[in-house]
Amino acid sequence: MKNQTPINFWGIGAQKAGTTWLHFNLSKTPGFSVPPVKEFHYFDRDTKYPSPNFLSKTKARDRIASTPYLIKAGKSILKSALTGKMRNIIFSFKWYFSDYSDEWYKSIFSIYGGIKGEITPSYSMLSEEDISRMFAMAPDAKLIFMLRNPVDRAWSHFRHTKKRIKGFSLDSIEENEIITFMQNEGQELRSDYARTIKNFTSVFPKEQLLICFYDAIIDAPEQLLQEIIQFITSGSSTENREGLRSSKNDEGDLPIKKVVNKSIELDCPPEVLALLKEKYHDMILDLASQYGGYFDKWYYETYGKSSENNDDRLFPTIRIP
Repeated sequence: MKNQTPINFWGIGAQKAGTTWLHFNLSKTPGFSVPPVKEFHYFDRDTKYPSPNFLSKTKARDRIASTPYLIKAGKSILKSALTGKMRNIIFSFKWYFSDYSDEWYKSIFSIYGGIKGEITPSYSMLSEEDISRMFAMAPDAKLIFMLRNPVDRAWSHFRHTKKRIKGFSLDSIEENEIITFMQNEGQELRSDYARTIKNFTSVFPKEQLLICFYDAIIDAPEQLLQEIIQFITSGSSTENREGLRSSKNDEGDLPIKKVVNKSIELDCPPEVLALLKEKYHDMILDLASQYGGYFDKWYYETYGKSSENNDDRLFPTIRIP
């Protein structure tokens, strides 16, 4: 029987924890179909979320009245045409000139074959209500949650926001502005891993959530990617599994150790670092005590001591027991 599920997986975050690396590598993996746009922001399109609201205007007529929007759409369609991939051309037309709805969202994936999904780090901020919308659409979809030491993630998040400011340095900003950033809702929700895990496992079966570690991109990238692929494809239809076996990778070997979407280099000021260490101490300790592994490594590297969990094996991925 043909698999009717339109979506096989979602990457739900966290921002600055390797999601661009994941999107890049899955898009090059035989048998996977990852749309050319990373970060759809469909389920967090409500303006109540502190995230980019690219899809907040539902009606196409409200968007195409904007000249910059039409220019952006034209460039995207031209880029898709130059790749020679008809599916990406169709995607671009659907993306820019459709009214947005759940049926539209599912139709995006109907263009593609094989294992299908999208990655939007801001989904880590979703409420249970919006997660329930995801579940209603694809109850069997796998969830990939990439994690990074929240102290490092928060600082990388700040640096990322300054990436496009030419010549930016810490001399050009007051320290209290950085502290305000660290305390804003968007930063805090993206670093609240315990909340994200609780919200998603309250709706999806916990067996469908895979926790993955940014650290493993450095330590064991091949194993990390393989475990993610195996998790996503387990239980897939025969049709999708055949696609994985028969597809060819036209790009050659995956540049699996490639650094993608790197933030600018800046040293975290001591007062900001102290704030972040205090803010995330209890969460890191709780995760380290429950699961050990990289969580315990974070705790040791950040605070100079270990949790009571004696399991210090560094697995690239773990599942919630």
